[in-house]
Amino acid sequence: MLKRLFFLLLLIGIFFPLISLAVAGTYMADSTQVCYEGLVPCGKMVYIGGRIENGKCAEQGDKQLIHCQFCHFFVMLDGIVDFVLINIIPPLAVLMIVVAGIMFYLGGAKPDLLTRARKLINGVVIGLFLIYGSYMIIGIFLSVLGAAEWTGLANWAQGFFSFNCPIEIP
Repeated sequence: MLKRLFFLLLLIGIFFPLISLAVAGTYMADSTQVCYEGLVPCGKMVYIGGRIENGKCAEQGDKQLIHCQFCHFFVMLDGIVDFVLINIIPPLAVLMIVVAGIMFYLGGAKPDLLTRARKLINGVVIGLFLIYGSYMIIGIFLSVLGAAEWTGLANWAQGFFSFNCPIEIP
């Protein structure tokens, strides 16, 4: 069991950086849209005035080196939350449902396998409702309280942490 866990963590450690490099994001700085690739939005060359096309930054606008500022931390958190909610959870849920379907198909004579398949499908569906439902409930709660307007979280459907940062472009 411990060997399997170590092997799984090793695979995640090897392939997660490769997967996360394929992510592009944008944020507003000095009322200008900045496009960056990867999960970290600063300390590298970014496109000032760029936009995302086909999951990559379109080579538009000026390419500049942006130094890290405090607000980049929140932009990075937004990128990580979006990456997990959009790029990690749906394929993982589909994979688990496929595994449960295979277990269900092969478990004709084994009632234990059928029970495990049903529990796996129920667990996946409940987990998806918890993850996306809590995201939606928090967004609605902040909108009802009025916190969305004064904190900049008014468009929580596009991303819960989507707000403008006072980041200075050199």
